[in-house]
Amino acid sequence: MLLAAVIIYGLVILAVAWWAQRQVHDEEDYIVAGRRMGFWMVSATLLATWFGAGTLLTASDEIALEGFRVVAFEPLGSGLCLIITGCFFARRLWDLKLCTLADFFRLRYGVRAEVMQVLTSLPTFIGWIAVQLVALSGLFEVLFDWPMIPTIIGLGFFAMIYTLLGGMWSVGITDSLQAGLMVLGLLVLGWHLGMDVLQMEGGWPALIAELDAERTVWIPTDRLPDFLQWVGWLNIAMLGNIPSQDLLQRVFAARSSHIARRACIMAGLIYILLGAFPVCLAMAFPVLFPDQEVQSVIIIMAQHYLSGGWMILFLLGILSMVLSSMDSGILAPATALGRNLLRPYVPSAWSNLALCRISVVLVSITCVSVALMGSRAFELLESCYAIGLAGLFAPLCFGLFTRLGNQNTALLAMGVGVGVWLIELLWSLDWPIAPLGALAGCLVFLLHGLRHKQGPSK
Repeated sequence: MLLAAVIIYGLVILAVAWWAQRQVHDEEDYIVAGRRMGFWMVSATLLATWFGAGTLLTASDEIALEGFRVVAFEPLGSGLCLIITGCFFARRLWDLKLCTLADFFRLRYGVRAEVMQVLTSLPTFIGWIAVQLVALSGLFEVLFDWPMIPTIIGLGFFAMIYTLLGGMWSVGITDSLQAGLMVLGLLVLGWHLGMDVLQMEGGWPALIAELDAERTVWIPTDRLPDFLQWVGWLNIAMLGNIPSQDLLQRVFAARSSHIARRACIMAGLIYILLGAFPVCLAMAFPVLFPDQEVQSVIIIMAQHYLSGGWMILFLLGILSMVLSSMDSGILAPATALGRNLLRPYVPSAWSNLALCRISVVLVSITCVSVALMGSRAFELLESCYAIGLAGLFAPLCFGLFTRLGNQNTALLAMGVGVGVWLIELLWSLDWPIAPLGALAGCLVFLLHGLRHKQGPSK
């Protein structure tokens, strides 16, 4: 029954994508859905994009191991990212009528900054999609005993096909359907767990009393390294994805700046609320399953509490979460790759729309290759966020809100920020220093920009 439901679900998604391609007539339709998305569709696609394997599967395992402090990364930090984007960035960026974030860097700074932005952001999405592929393949391995390598390849091909068909229209419509399944799946599992705990002796108070006191600490202030790690997680998740194509692509696709602003705030609030469900499940896991290895926490609990139709609904909810993150993660870098990086080197007979679709194929193949290499998923997820914060946050903020700086200023700030982040990567430090990279980029931009003021490039 589970397998049949998954197959039917996949066919429905492909059918919707096939229908959505009729809405695509030019590059703008493919990249930003012709700027015709309403409030609820923008909210749904933002929520579905954000709420993927990182929130539900990977971070849940980490919370079960490390405790409540991981909430700083997921879901609190990521939810705040959406809210901050809505409050301060959505209206200004929508008014510029952009298709990609790289367009902003070209208009504000110049072509070299545009290219640098694309090259800096590509690893972010490749790692992010690899996280989704590894997590979802692990789910199918647990449920169906499918081998990881063929499953990763098959899932990557499936996501590539329906993203290829309709672009942002495919992604937006399927994300809206997937968001509904996602919410239902979480509510079903949370309800069954809650009812089971209430029937236990002492109920929820007894379960909470059994939690390890150290694991219930939200902000670890006893040790400086732990506190710095917590601050790093919060800042990476809260600020690192603001200069991100997948987020801003949905801002650009809204019918108006007002819709874009409200949709970001709504999606962020719902994200934090829904994220509380996997947090509670993960915190309760060591108490309810003391002899069980902390791995695939949510899946183990679903197998224990759900059966029949409820299990099918939950599985489809998880599948929806991961696929919605994957299609967005494929489309975002592919559109920037085709429109902003490859265009000058390809004959003019090739349309921008064709280039974007070719780029979807290239990005998909690359992401599958990275996923097959293997890595601890949470570390990979953390690294993905970090590049955007370290290298792109400073030039985006200064370029959007001030007239300071020119192209050299932006390139210098990006280089310094990424350079600081590479220290963490190369030396395998235990706590993230990407926020220091962003701070260094801001200082460099400010010092250099005070000597080189420039308005938006013509």
